Amino acid sequence: MALQLYLLASLMVFLLAIGPFLRDPSKPKYQLGNWVFLGLAVVLSPITLPNMLKKRISKRRSSAFARVLVSKA
Repeated sequence: MALQLYLLASLMVFLLAIGPFLRDPSKPKYQLGNWVFLGLAVVLSPITLPNMLKKRISKRRSSAFARVLVSKA
């Protein structure tokens, strides 16, 4: 059960991180260090996943709040 939760968290971190990583033009995709960093984030998924989710939620809340302010003006 614990292994399944860890693997699920690792998969979620990988899926959340691979998109921005591949879209970032400033990061060369052929450098091993960039892939090692992504792998480290996946291995440390119990730590990185809550932080990634918190950042995404706060970003969405702030953009939704900004839309409300603009629509009321």
